[in-house]
Amino acid sequence: MGALALAGLPAVASADPTITFRYATYTPSVVRIAPGQSVTWTGDPGNTFDLTSHPLKFANPSIAPQTDKSSSTTRTFAGVGRFAFACVNHGWANMTGAVLVTANHLPSPALDAPSSAAPGVPVSFDASGSSDPDPGQSLTYAWDFDGDGRVDQSGPAPTASFTYARPGTFNVMLKVTDTNAEPDIGPESATATRPITIAEHGQGNSGPGELGGGASGNAGATLVANDGDRDDVVLVKVAGSTRSSSVRTRGLAVRVTATEPAVATATLRVGSRVIGRATISLRGGGARTVRVVLNRRGHSLLKRRARVRVELRIVLDDEDATGTTAKRWITLRR
Repeated sequence: MGALALAGLPAVASADPTITFRYATYTPSVVRIAPGQSVTWTGDPGNTFDLTSHPLKFANPSIAPQTDKSSSTTRTFAGVGRFAFACVNHGWANMTGAVLVTANHLPSPALDAPSSAAPGVPVSFDASGSSDPDPGQSLTYAWDFDGDGRVDQSGPAPTASFTYARPGTFNVMLKVTDTNAEPDIGPESATATRPITIAEHGQGNSGPGELGGGASGNAGATLVANDGDRDDVVLVKVAGSTRSSSVRTRGLAVRVTATEPAVATATLRVGSRVIGRATISLRGGGARTVRVVLNRRGHSLLKRRARVRVELRIVLDDEDATGTTAKRWITLRR
């Protein structure tokens, strides 16, 4: 429980930190310092330690409280431990905090995993690159493979395996915990996360510029493409009707997921002619629906023909200027 509570805390402050206060918050509420460092509490304008404002009290009775009309005070902490404090008047509103005094260093997690895989196939995860700078300490590893907040596997081994039953994009979290034995401080943890995209069976990665699934495919299928370095993955699903009357009226709805923030441009082509285009911004790991609306040429073509075979092309432009292209063929019928 101690490791869980301390996960995600900042590293030991290199300089003496300052905590600001106002109703009903301390910012930051928790600071982490080395023995011998000091912490200063400073009120926002109009906020003081007066008994009618925010009197400061420490859970440890050896640390003197502050109840005068000043708005700043400093305390120096010589020994290791967790020193809780609160506003006497507003502790009930969770105006509380803590100073963690420690000589320990947080572990450094390293998570190595593929960016994509197929459902039903075991995926290997490796945290052997994780480290801890404190001599004599060891690490344990806890894994949340599907991003639901629950630990799926834990133990002293730095490697793990997990099989995904369904397609989608999942945020894998690794929590690395050390064996720091400082009272009220250890053990301590740090976390790392990364997304993984799971594609349908038989429709895995096929290299840049191509999308698995054959020439026609199923319009509702979820498909995946990646760039040549496997860093950027795009997951594409036709989410709306492929009836030509529906596409003429509302456009073609396409569900797009990318592992990194990017701008996605979707186009519909018949031969060399573009009959529809749309652009949408994507968050890393988040799915969005882009609706490709037909242009005048597209409306005319679908109105005249009972069956039209079109190419759907998704191009990602991301922050590292690498493009990922996904393509597939769709048949629009009346």
